[in-house]
Amino acid sequence: MTQRKSRLFFILIMLAFLASSFWPSAPLAAQTNFAYNYIISDYDLTDYQSMDLNQIQSFLVSKSSSLANYSDPITRLSAAQVIYQSAQDFQISPKFLLALIQKEQSLVEDGTPLPSQYDWATGYAVCDSCSTDDPLIQKFKGFYNQVYNAAKRISTVYLVELESNGQTSSGFGPGIAKQVDGLIVTPANKATAALYTYTPHLHGNELFSQVWERFFAQNYPDGTLLNVEGEREVWLIENGFRRAFANKSVYLSRYSDFDRVLSVSQTDLLKYPLGLEIKFSNYSYLKIPSGTVYLLVDDELRGFASAEALRRIGVNPEEIINVTETDLKDYHEGQPITINSLYPLGALLQDKTSGGVYWVQDGIKRPIWSREIMQVNFANRKIIAKSAADLAGYTTGEPVLFRDGELVRSADEPAVYLISNGERRPFRSAEDFLALGFDWQSVIVTTPVALALHDLGEPVIANF
Repeated sequence: MTQRKSRLFFILIMLAFLASSFWPSAPLAAQTNFAYNYIISDYDLTDYQSMDLNQIQSFLVSKSSSLANYSDPITRLSAAQVIYQSAQDFQISPKFLLALIQKEQSLVEDGTPLPSQYDWATGYAVCDSCSTDDPLIQKFKGFYNQVYNAAKRISTVYLVELESNGQTSSGFGPGIAKQVDGLIVTPANKATAALYTYTPHLHGNELFSQVWERFFAQNYPDGTLLNVEGEREVWLIENGFRRAFANKSVYLSRYSDFDRVLSVSQTDLLKYPLGLEIKFSNYSYLKIPSGTVYLLVDDELRGFASAEALRRIGVNPEEIINVTETDLKDYHEGQPITINSLYPLGALLQDKTSGGVYWVQDGIKRPIWSREIMQVNFANRKIIAKSAADLAGYTTGEPVLFRDGELVRSADEPAVYLISNGERRPFRSAEDFLALGFDWQSVIVTTPVALALHDLGEPVIANF
């Protein structure tokens, strides 16, 4: 009896093992953070002016690539010339071609590649079951032929099919669901559909996405304002999330102009997870159905403890916005405003004797160490003169800093910093500054003392 039980147990174990061996594993996209429906934007694919010839060559040199010194044996063109010429001929981004070459053969970063890696640089005409010795594909062999024909195929076939038919001959198109490696993929745009047509596998496109992210995706620090070219929305990068301003009025309640907004690709924007919408203007008065009125300051709600406290502020009833509890559920609730609150809306108070200016709120005075800090944070505020004795009655707090997202330099040195999370982050170089889209005209010149209030952070570095 014991032997029969042992044999039965052994058989069950083996069956379980065999079942687990043949059970399909989770799709690749389910195991990773790969956004398989959106790989790059249409603009990223067709931005043929994204790099000039010198920039392509410099990029290859920066990667210690063998392509930096490579000359195509048939055309005698350098690798950079082949990439640039193909990009211009077919209006395909040279960045896209570089990422494709790296995805297919690792040529961009391989210092000692095999001849076959040059011969089939973009994997063009080589299907999954094909041999590179197939006589039918030898006309596509060679670095120039590979890059040129890949750009040509995508531009004159895939994009033309997508424009005229809404899908490629393989059936990939924006909004069209199609199974890839056991997973339903629905390309969000033409570029993603073209990539799946070129490489109809999840893993290959994940590799492309990783290469693109590493080579070309820009990382914008907290406090940066972004806009996708051709779209209306302005986004604030905050705590690694992208937050949309509900409308122009909401934006202008925090910023005085749009000069600091950077134009970016949709790919760079969508790498940031979607955060909470900035739906109300700063210093809005918001009333919930129970009757409580809140003052919104940034993302903090301050409830008025009584009708008298609200009356003393001098709020016009027409300024109060009726909202629901749901509208406010994601905001942090701060200190209530009472009849004893001192300057709950904040005020600029100036010492009549010394001339020093303070930001005073709720009985705490915070010194302002430069005119530039005051202009950035409180441009439309009036200054109220007070005696030193009056100011002595307030508790002294931390100095006011520059607002996140500001570009600042000291009057006595050329280094430019981006203020992010209260730190001053230096740009690695002028090239990094320009590659990220910043404008020298937006740099604020301030005193060394004001700049030194901000701890030194990590350098800001761009992808070229």
